[in-house]
Amino acid sequence: MKMKVLVVAAATLASSSAFAGATGNAGAYSSYLYRGIDQAGVAAVQGGLDYATESGLYVGTWASSLSGGAYETDLYAGFSGKSGDIGYDVGYIFYGYRDFTQANYSEVYAGLSFAGLSGKFFYSPEFAVSDDAGYYVTASYALALSESLTLTPQVGYSWGKGIEESYFGGDEDSYVDYSLTLAKSIEGGYTFSFGVAGNSEDDYLGKETVFVGLKKVFDL
Repeated sequence: MKMKVLVVAAATLASSSAFAGATGNAGAYSSYLYRGIDQAGVAAVQGGLDYATESGLYVGTWASSLSGGAYETDLYAGFSGKSGDIGYDVGYIFYGYRDFTQANYSEVYAGLSFAGLSGKFFYSPEFAVSDDAGYYVTASYALALSESLTLTPQVGYSWGKGIEESYFGGDEDSYVDYSLTLAKSIEGGYTFSFGVAGNSEDDYLGKETVFVGLKKVFDL
């Protein structure tokens, strides 16, 4: 199974282009989750660098530790902005793995956002360890409970021959993932997260996982 994961935040990749200039981020999480799947099996240390222009162009890199001393490095670039009240984001991302290069793959993505509601679509012509396509669509809603506290429900759907070959060994070709995350902004650029994530295929991909994390974003 492919070793790419999301900490309920990382690789839906909210672009940094809303903030012109260079920024960095570093964090630690109890579980490393990707589209509802805990694939690392251990706590993870993560960090990234981003550069954005006022025009909306952005580039960045992000890395995470994995089990057994392995790690993942992602590279991405895109363009984001707003048209009236509607935000948009399009781009490309490469997922790379040390000591497991057969799992390297790329995706393109496009998303829209409005009033806290966000949706994004991802497409990979050769998903994970397969030679076939994988598709993913996700939606979330950021509900502001206070100036520093946000509750975000999220749901996603993965499908395609690449999903079937990489995750299910030919038995299934799709699954649903979901999460509910409570995030608290703390003075000094820190964000504390607590939540639960899971998927519709417990027999194949694992059960629901409760996670906690602490992340800091800083200007460079």
